[in-house]
Amino acid sequence: MIANVHHRQSIVDLGMQIIGATHLDAALKAKPFCQHKAVFNETGILIFPASAQHATMKADGISYEDDYQGNALAAVFDAHKFEIRWHREFSNERVGILLKKLRENPELSFLNAQLVTYQGKTI
Repeated sequence: MIANVHHRQSIVDLGMQIIGATHLDAALKAKPFCQHKAVFNETGILIFPASAQHATMKADGISYEDDYQGNALAAVFDAHKFEIRWHREFSNERVGILLKKLRENPELSFLNAQLVTYQGKTI
């Protein structure tokens, strides 16, 4: 199932899909403490409302599953922090490289101002 959260855009220079980021910057500014969720990996990122479960939101090549069975990380975030859940297949180094790629994307510029944590540690 491909989630139809907002619109889908392919980012050619990064080779990543960005799904659900339309108007996100404005939403984070309007309601800075309103939580959102995301699942992501090297294929891309899928952003969706906090009312949905990570394991139910899927896109081509992006699948978070309970008990570390999927190929993607799960995150919960607001305008101030981006908290990434631990996944046994993602080392700190891999997460750091992935985060760098995400931060390079103009649609995800909100990440540059956020405290990002993985395993409770700032990256």
